[in-house]
Amino acid sequence: MLEEPVRSLSLAGLPQHLHVPWGGSPRAAIEWAARLGYRSVQLDGTAAGVRARELDRSARRDLAAVLRRMQLECSGIDLWIPVSHFSDPSHVDRAVLATVQAVELAAELSLLGGCTPGIVSLTLPSEPAPGVRISLNAACERFGACIADHAWPPRAHEGPIGAGLDAAAALMAGADPVVAVSKLPEPPFSARLSDAGAVGRCPLGAGRLDPLAYEASLVTKGYRRSVIVDLRGLADAEQAAAAGLRG
Repeated sequence: MLEEPVRSLSLAGLPQHLHVPWGGSPRAAIEWAARLGYRSVQLDGTAAGVRARELDRSARRDLAAVLRRMQLECSGIDLWIPVSHFSDPSHVDRAVLATVQAVELAAELSLLGGCTPGIVSLTLPSEPAPGVRISLNAACERFGACIADHAWPPRAHEGPIGAGLDAAAALMAGADPVVAVSKLPEPPFSARLSDAGAVGRCPLGAGRLDPLAYEASLVTKGYRRSVIVDLRGLADAEQAAAAGLRG
């Protein structure tokens, strides 16, 4: 019997205000995920203290050590740069640089034992600026990591850039995520365990997603990575994070 995928909590999109259990620092958010019972986390590559450009070698070792101490794996890094930045001449250089740096960080955390595998989740436009794909492919090959593109509908890719699948995005587009998985030519590079109802994204179990059927379809397809519980756009992140383990 194939094992169910590990559920990883994404730390992206958490509201930052006073008196939240994940507030104060990336370490506090990691410790919060561990207290909830998660065995894996997805780091927010846009958050202060996790941005690749802010972390020297010592800080990266410290981050990997915190993950090990909490007995957590890192399923990857979320980098939700606005999609338009990869095609807008006034933003594209910074977007590519941030992505290359995140790819390097993911690869380094993997080598340090804190991130398996080295993968960055983002969304690319259908027509990025010239040279973007070449630069991102080269970075992945240089550092030994990969990129999951969460565009909907999923696009065909080659090499170290592959399709990512967000169940909520499929539901909001009127599609069945289970069917979407079956239509993929190969397993997605990363899969989000997210739900949606009549008014948009909602906690797992409150919308139209059948989590067990979705996970089963991924495993049958050959998916062997964590599924990512996604809290973006949810009003009660604490309740939604807990639902992500139960659903």
